[in-house]
Amino acid sequence: MTSPVGARTLLRRSTAALVAVVAVSGCSDGSAVESAPQPSVAIPADVAGCDSFSADGEAVDGGKALPALQLPCLVGDQDVPLGDLGGRPVLLNLWASWCAPCREEMPLLQAAYEGNGDRVGFLGVITEDTRSAAASLLADLDVTYAHVVDQDKELLTELAAPGLPVTLAVAADGRILDRQIGQASATRLDELVSVLVEDAARTP
Repeated sequence: MTSPVGARTLLRRSTAALVAVVAVSGCSDGSAVESAPQPSVAIPADVAGCDSFSADGEAVDGGKALPALQLPCLVGDQDVPLGDLGGRPVLLNLWASWCAPCREEMPLLQAAYEGNGDRVGFLGVITEDTRSAAASLLADLDVTYAHVVDQDKELLTELAAPGLPVTLAVAADGRILDRQIGQASATRLDELVSVLVEDAARTP
């Protein structure tokens, strides 16, 4: 039979263990939740799919090209090969809903897309974030260009970038022509688009 003192000691140990479990779960960054089966996510209807980024066989090998990663499109079930984005220039932006500079920058990217989307592809890379949080932000900001999901931040790691946001000017043949580390201004986004357009004009 357990003594009253022994019972109180057992109760304290059980309570401490419960507090420890709660404390640990409260520090989660969300990755454990995201890895579990998730309910369907409501994607804004006007967010573009990734059909225009289908591979065309013109991928470039070398240190100045995007790594050969396959990332799922936010819309539908298509995987997008970053090493071959369909043979056209692309402005590629790595972002996350939890990144304040990314949120501030995104309306500028949307404006650049609306003004230049017929000349340059725009592709967002949702980085280390949940689909639901990303979709919610896209809806709030009326963002409509295409996005892929990089839950494990593979591209950010491959680029050796210190953090988000990151914007890359990627030529039609896959070369990285220019990059912006950190939040971009409207002027800087115009510069990146110009780099892509000028390179495309010089390339047969």
